[in-house]
Amino acid sequence: MDYTKFFAKVTSRRRSNFIRKIFEVQSLVKDPIILAGGLPNTATFPIKDLSVTYEDGISLNLTKSELDTALQYMPSQGYKPLLEKWREFQKTWHTPQRKDWDVAFTSGAMDACSKVFEMIIDEDEPIMLQIPTYVGITGALRSLQPDIIEISQDADGIIPEQIVKECEQRRMNNKQMPKLLYVNPTGANPTGTILSENRRRKIYELAQKYNFLIVEDDPYCFVHFLNKQPTSFFSLDTDGRVIRLDTFSKFISSGLRMGIVTAHKNIVDKIVIHMENSSLHSPAISQVLIYKLFEIWEPHRFEEHFKNIQRFYRERRDAMLASAKKYLTGLAEWNVPQGGMFLWLKITATDNTMDLVTNKCLLNGVFVLPGNIFYYDTEKLTSYLRLSYSYASSEEMDKGLSIMADIIREEIAKKVK
Repeated sequence: MDYTKFFAKVTSRRRSNFIRKIFEVQSLVKDPIILAGGLPNTATFPIKDLSVTYEDGISLNLTKSELDTALQYMPSQGYKPLLEKWREFQKTWHTPQRKDWDVAFTSGAMDACSKVFEMIIDEDEPIMLQIPTYVGITGALRSLQPDIIEISQDADGIIPEQIVKECEQRRMNNKQMPKLLYVNPTGANPTGTILSENRRRKIYELAQKYNFLIVEDDPYCFVHFLNKQPTSFFSLDTDGRVIRLDTFSKFISSGLRMGIVTAHKNIVDKIVIHMENSSLHSPAISQVLIYKLFEIWEPHRFEEHFKNIQRFYRERRDAMLASAKKYLTGLAEWNVPQGGMFLWLKITATDNTMDLVTNKCLLNGVFVLPGNIFYYDTEKLTSYLRLSYSYASSEEMDKGLSIMADIIREEIAKKVK
């Protein structure tokens, strides 16, 4: 594919950081004489030892060489041994059809999203956006001022027919076609939907027909409640038009701030150039600690870990659903989340959940989120609430939903008066 038509103007203006390139070469040389980069000497760092205990009771101390690596600058693309491990991981879980792809580590998946959007979007250019969607995504897009085309969801995820309708209308009116589709396909935030296999294949065909890129943001890839792993867009990609975004936040640690971009090498190169001139690289300590885990765990141990995660969140989801049925039947409507960490509730008695949250729920110690913040137009009133079942105990969920039910009934009583 020719990616030049997809890149924003700012992308063509970015240039490689020569010092970063020198550092990358230096990292491959045994015993280099370092007179180039301004590396602080690790002898001056006050951290002299780092030990960690992983699950299964496996403890390790970083060697002096590993500790020096973890405390020092790194190549912008990432820690070479971990890059190799992650490439193998992607092959195992996605069996990509092409060989011209690569990966780069970012400071969390949100950092990856921001960099991808900045790489592609110029002001007023059309893009398709899964709606509702995570508030960080709309926040990252808002400063770029694209022309947003909203693609709605039902219980099976985003609706392909809406993509066809929007693209055909633009063709008929000689309007610019959308450059990309942003999609959160598995355990979508906030709806908990999983895009069906048939829809994934149909949407990829539409991407080929209308020539747009697919930004596959998949943080809940392993947090689903299906009997089989969902097929990724990356695994369907025959053209090199999928930009896949992963994160370690949901299955290793959110505080390590590690995201991953997997895409055609030309796209990854542009992301790395952006990093060379902004964040430099994702956290070195995080990369070393994650690499050590990949050294310790075989692929089957990761699969076991993912099943444990799915079991954990399924139990919590079921506890919240039980409380919702107990207290909110007749007051709210919902679909059963198929993945992720959230229950997306429609409150039947109000079209302004922002008021319900800020003036009622929060004052009663129940922390939930109003639905309007998950739309690009946050001023739009909605009847929806997002509830998270990831952290609260089943007793806390039960208490919280009981309080919510009382609040909603009070609102109904006011309207009757």
